[in-house]
Amino acid sequence: MTRFRALLAALTYWAAPAGRLKRSRLVVALALAYGFFIASYLTINFYSIGREARELYLPWEANLPFIPEFEFLYLLGYLFPLVAVFRLPGPRELRQLLLAFLITLAVAYASYLLFPVYLERPTLEVNSLATFLLSLEYKDPSYNHFPSLHAATSWLIYLSCRRNVKYPRAFLALLVAMSLSTLFIKQHYLVDIIYGFALALGAWLVAGLIDARLVPLSRRTGEARK
Repeated sequence: MTRFRALLAALTYWAAPAGRLKRSRLVVALALAYGFFIASYLTINFYSIGREARELYLPWEANLPFIPEFEFLYLLGYLFPLVAVFRLPGPRELRQLLLAFLITLAVAYASYLLFPVYLERPTLEVNSLATFLLSLEYKDPSYNHFPSLHAATSWLIYLSCRRNVKYPRAFLALLVAMSLSTLFIKQHYLVDIIYGFALALGAWLVAGLIDARLVPLSRRTGEARK
């Protein structure tokens, strides 16, 4: 715990010396986190190929139409981290975001390994920009569904930045629309989205409790005032 606390403190101080975030350094920190996420996610996904897996359709869900144009909404999930670059309030939120991100990955990866889920994708005819972009998504093997990390990581960005964005309701509406879009491009089941939201919220709350134990109250109060 002492080493973890020191690592977290060093990273936070590097990205936010004197208690103020340096946005250029924040880009580097988030890029490193995203790079770790991609490498670890793909490793588990390819490991799952050929394993016995489950389908999690609700009774009515398989009848939802396939609408490739929802790919444009889905792509918002890749852009949401940019919100953190510009709107993350301060060092405390950065620490909590990083902690919640690690907790989310740990729980999600355990779920992928212990409870593999597979989603059969439709045959795709590439005849538009939407279907072309979707064909790139479909190169990723169709495992690692439960929970949806696409949804979970986006919810973490929302939770960390919601008090510092100009139009939080619009931000929330886009996030909900992005999450639901996964159903219409056959990237996730509805239960994946629900689990992703619950995991992000739980991880955020637990990360807040951990941060409160690791960082003295006087320091957190001082950061809030800057």
